Amino acid sequence: MTHLLRITSIALLLLTSSCTALFIPKKQNVSFTTENDSSVVIVDGKEIGKGKSFESKINKTGLKQVVISTPGYKDEHVMLRPYRRSPSFYPLAVLDLPLMAFGYGSVLMNLETSLDYPKEINLNNQVFYAKRENTQRYIKVNAIKVDIKDQTKDIKVYYVDDDEDIDKKLYEEIELRKKNDEEAKIKEQERLDKLNKKKKIQVSSTSSLNQKKDGKSIFTDDTRFSEDLFNILLETGYVDTINRIFHDDNNTMIVQAKIQKIDEFIIYGGTNNYRKLGLGISWYLLNMYDEVIDSTTVYNFSDPFVTSGYSTPDYVEMVGDAIARSFHELRKTDLFNKNIGIQTDFSLKEAPLTLIKPKFIVKELSDASLASVIIKRKDGGHGSGFAITQDGYILTNYHVISGELESKQAEFKVLLANGLSLDAKIVRFNRARDIALLKVEYNFEKAFLLTAEKSFKNLSEVYTIGAPKSVELGQSVSIGLISNERNTNNNNVLQLSMSLNGGNSGGPLFDKTGVLHGVIQAKLVGKDTEGVGFAIPGYLIPEYLKISYSK
Repeated sequence: MTHLLRITSIALLLLTSSCTALFIPKKQNVSFTTENDSSVVIVDGKEIGKGKSFESKINKTGLKQVVISTPGYKDEHVMLRPYRRSPSFYPLAVLDLPLMAFGYGSVLMNLETSLDYPKEINLNNQVFYAKRENTQRYIKVNAIKVDIKDQTKDIKVYYVDDDEDIDKKLYEEIELRKKNDEEAKIKEQERLDKLNKKKKIQVSSTSSLNQKKDGKSIFTDDTRFSEDLFNILLETGYVDTINRIFHDDNNTMIVQAKIQKIDEFIIYGGTNNYRKLGLGISWYLLNMYDEVIDSTTVYNFSDPFVTSGYSTPDYVEMVGDAIARSFHELRKTDLFNKNIGIQTDFSLKEAPLTLIKPKFIVKELSDASLASVIIKRKDGGHGSGFAITQDGYILTNYHVISGELESKQAEFKVLLANGLSLDAKIVRFNRARDIALLKVEYNFEKAFLLTAEKSFKNLSEVYTIGAPKSVELGQSVSIGLISNERNTNNNNVLQLSMSLNGGNSGGPLFDKTGVLHGVIQAKLVGKDTEGVGFAIPGYLIPEYLKISYSK
């Protein structure tokens, strides 16, 4: 009887105790306030409300990920933090004292349901995507690449305690590592050991950035980052959606980025942890020829991202968030603002140049090869060109000789029809018009005559000679028609119905009597597109390069 009474007493004790677990609500009403009727609030991946003000019941499960998404702004990732014990916790906890005597006290005292969130949360988006102004260029995304040379040096992991001014603290952690890397590692490992012991979970001392989640890895997902930035530019009007064929290349700036430094911060904020990434990004501004105009490095933190349990953090999302912040900071720099303005003056600053008029000009198709050349670049690329004087002056496209830097053109040789390979110098060029004048030390047997007179007609039969696709195909001839002359975005072009390939760029466009009508420039490429090419009108080249023949 005594044994049965003891068992019954313990059972009653258990049933009447654990009040903190049984009677404290597992959900809490939280009021959310935003600054926009279109704002959507998402908690732990689920939309909970929309508009300037609403209330929602939230499961009390510790630190939570909150995202506020507003059209025209960058998504803001913030955290919903427990900030105090529920007022009903302490009187109910008194009834749990018997259980504490049996060793359950630590469990009950740390119940997440006993932690309340603030009753009111004010949310706002900090990064506004300003619209493109009419005085600014369009922007294209070249690539957003992860360019980590040495993962042991360029990827660092820091374990940091939470702080109100967390970004300042993170900068201090980075500076400490820079000053004494070994001392910082020891200090970090000691802190890591304490955290492992305290939280009874094993946290790694190395980053898991290269691990995949849902098949994604930041080291292989460059396309995702480029698409994200493209969407930002599209939303803000920096993508030319009107001119499908004739883009304003002279007023389009190309943006490229290389992520060369990644710092991962694991921050312990109470019931669970959150992460931030710090990215060192080198931003490059390029012109329409993919030449680098200028560059700068921007270091930025991502928003805070809550880590749920043992799940792998969504590093791809975190990197994308940091890139968006970094691009926002880039737009504030003098470098960006100096180069974003549109160009209206496409004339050369050089003084006029007088050339010797050729005595022996191309007069028939068979003469064309004697005046035609191949421009062979040191990096393996090539294009075409042609003589306009007997004494070695040659025309080609600027893009045939463009370099990696705007200040330095490519190294190249000029190959003649007879097999000779000659050094050449760049005399002048008009980058905006895609035309360049070269000079070699050679006397051409024949040359094309450049004239400022317009002599072509629509549907005229024309030819070009060059090296399509390969230098091995040098002196290949193509025939076609001039469809029309088009004037768009400050540029005149001749539209051609002709078979062209990359190596034809810079070659002469002429008729069967040898009259020069233009310089081959480009072709349309894409699905179901064949035989549409373009040339720079020959009669405009004297103006573009400020050249003329002596009388």
